[in-house]
Amino acid sequence: MTRQERRLVVAGTMLIGVSYGLARFAYGLFLPSMREDVGMSSAMAGAIGSGAYLGYCLAIVVSALLVERLGARRVAVIAALIAAVGMAAISVSTSAPWLAGAILLAGASTGLASPPMAQAVSVTIVNVHQGRANTVINAGTSLGVAISGPVAFAATGQWRIAYAAFAVAALVNALLLSISVPRADAGDRRSDPLKKGRGAGIWRSHVAVLVLAAVGMGMASAAYWTFSSEAVVTLGHFDQATANIVWILIGVAGLAGGLAGDLVKRLGLDVVHRGALAALALSLCLLAMLPFSLPALLVSAALFGGAYIMLTGVYLVWGIRLYADRPAIGLGLPFLMIAVGQIVGSPLAGYLIGGQGYAFCFIAFALIAVTTMLAGYRADGQKRADTRPPVALKGMPVSSRPPIPPFYMPAMPPLGLIDKIGRKLNARLGAGTDRR
Repeated sequence: MTRQERRLVVAGTMLIGVSYGLARFAYGLFLPSMREDVGMSSAMAGAIGSGAYLGYCLAIVVSALLVERLGARRVAVIAALIAAVGMAAISVSTSAPWLAGAILLAGASTGLASPPMAQAVSVTIVNVHQGRANTVINAGTSLGVAISGPVAFAATGQWRIAYAAFAVAALVNALLLSISVPRADAGDRRSDPLKKGRGAGIWRSHVAVLVLAAVGMGMASAAYWTFSSEAVVTLGHFDQATANIVWILIGVAGLAGGLAGDLVKRLGLDVVHRGALAALALSLCLLAMLPFSLPALLVSAALFGGAYIMLTGVYLVWGIRLYADRPAIGLGLPFLMIAVGQIVGSPLAGYLIGGQGYAFCFIAFALIAVTTMLAGYRADGQKRADTRPPVALKGMPVSSRPPIPPFYMPAMPPLGLIDKIGRKLNARLGAGTDRR
């Protein structure tokens, strides 16, 4: 791997860690201290949660389109700067509305960060090195999630100082991106391949199956992201520190999800897809049936973290196979659909917990994961031959698979936010169940 390629990997890993692990997920861990300091109500916290997630959906769509016009470097730097500004504003917030706006701004950097890194890797790093490079970049997400837990322990009650340090890290990352991402990457791609992609249009053969699979996985994962920590405390009668440890383990276990690229090559996309969904379903079942057992909770967290990130990698490979000429779209579409599934799944999980309890909810969402296994990848050789970049056509028969940049980045919701939607729905429906 060349020096330029190594710089890109380091800069990309830092961007994903800063945007996902710090600008977005740290909010859920620092939320109790924030609410106490600025007087944020439960309703306001819920509004921020739903607004931030919808903002992510919008940002990832805008980013996928901007990458093709402005290039990966500019969009990546913009993402880092937005994260820095947002987190700096968080650190000096003195009121709930101010804090809400700052959190929404910082959270938008997550959606902006994903497409430019997919584009940069696909045009900068040679095919033989793309798999390992992108696995390292993916580790930035898992490490960011894992690091946010210890930071919450170390900076208890000092969330302003923590966010000021996060903002400085984002500024350093913006500088690193400006010298690491090639300037002309978008122009090189735009000269011919994108013309073909636009001629073929956004709709591709079998894309509906990818959409259904991503939405199903997003729904199945929503219950775990939103209510697992609460279940650990409420059902398992563990303290919040144990819940934080479970959260950290989810991030650490996500490092195993980086094996998705190699596994897809060896076993096939369908086998990895269905195996990871089975692991996701098992993690939900363990949480439902054995919430009082610490070993079972740790196994559940490890299964969920690894399965979730591996599934995002599977959908990335799937999406880029459909949009080999437009990798930013190939990344943006499945991640957007995962987010849509989670937006739908979180309130549904809250309703089920309020009416039927945690165990019923987690088992029901495990069944959603099992049902999603019915969605299978279908290759379309002619379509892929039409949309494959020219470099992939040279010396390669039409029937062989094009080299796919397996760029993995989970689209994960912040901890403890969207559950407010479900709770509010429960209250309106007269559930009357106190889950705390």
